[in-house]
Amino acid sequence: MPDLKRYDLKTPELSSDQEREAAERLFDGALVIYPTDTLYAIGCRALDGVAVLHLRRAKGREAEKALPVIVADVAQARSIAASWPAAAQRLAEVFWPGPLTLVVPAGPKLPLELLAGASSVAMRAPASRLARTLARAAGPLVSTSANLAGEPPCATVDSAAAAFPLATLAFDVGALAGEPSTIVDVCDPGGEVRVVRPGRVSVEAIEVALGRPLRTG
Repeated sequence: MPDLKRYDLKTPELSSDQEREAAERLFDGALVIYPTDTLYAIGCRALDGVAVLHLRRAKGREAEKALPVIVADVAQARSIAASWPAAAQRLAEVFWPGPLTLVVPAGPKLPLELLAGASSVAMRAPASRLARTLARAAGPLVSTSANLAGEPPCATVDSAAAAFPLATLAFDVGALAGEPSTIVDVCDPGGEVRVVRPGRVSVEAIEVALGRPLRTG
């Protein structure tokens, strides 16, 4: 069982040495525990199929369920999407960085281990500067809540580390508590936008941003 290296941070800023170490570990296939703008996540490089499979098995994620991704910015999001609908651009302009997840057509760079047979991918640029820094340093990251499948999300690094003893690096910013991100599907070729999961960004705010009503459910 690998030893966990843990950084206790007073701010969401990483030093250049911490950023470099995190990138090196992620490129080596490591699992990393890190804070988002909601709760703690367990992640690895989204483009590394072997690491994604390792994470999927550690979490007990069902084989048919895709994994969500964190990106540094819109440019990085577009680099792994097959297409970038106008609604995605508009919502990203208004709500990123922040707790809004966009489901967009998945591009060919994303491994099968991440997509689990899906033709789309859920991604967001979080308000957490630390998470965006990691994505900028190592590329898009898997960002699934740091808990075993079926268990409550982890609000502390201690509980996340207990759930994932194979993680080798953790960034601790203290206890977190937050409403999950809102998930919006923008894949419809006709331009229809659908709320998959309500969350911190309200349906009303999304409708105002788009200038039209949404489908829910």
